[in-house]
Amino acid sequence: MTLRVEILFQQPIYEKNMEQFKLDFFRKDHEMVNINFITLSKKKSDDAFISFCLKYKIQKNERTNIFNIIQNEGHYINFVNAEDAEFNLGLLINNLNIRILPTNLYVCWDSFYNIDVFNYDDVIKYFDYIWYPKVDDIIIFDYSFNFCLMIRHDGIIYALN
Repeated sequence: MTLRVEILFQQPIYEKNMEQFKLDFFRKDHEMVNINFITLSKKKSDDAFISFCLKYKIQKNERTNIFNIIQNEGHYINFVNAEDAEFNLGLLINNLNIRILPTNLYVCWDSFYNIDVFNYDDVIKYFDYIWYPKVDDIIIFDYSFNFCLMIRHDGIIYALN
């Protein structure tokens, strides 16, 4: 299933999803380009969390603790930090040996309550506009949870796969 819907910048962005200031910076730097994403409904976000729990054998009542769980049970990616100037998310995903790259990437801004779905290429190319150091803790995953990355506010990355 491919989800690709263009959201215009004039539409309201809800709290904890990709914030308006990020879109404003993006638009200022890329006047002729739109970044494509959709925000999942509460039900679809809940469904994604249930699928995540089933895939990684996590208790559903641990939702508010999900970042700690990923940090404790995930694999620390020690060869790269998202704050590094040369950080390349696409290269990191390739290093995970994913056989088929996804069409879309899901970006979870909190404990699976708010999820934006981006075109894979947009996330790779414009990652610096999506994740901001010092303020963002995000979880990035594909539709089938073949991989899951948590990128902390300090650039440290953990992987579940």
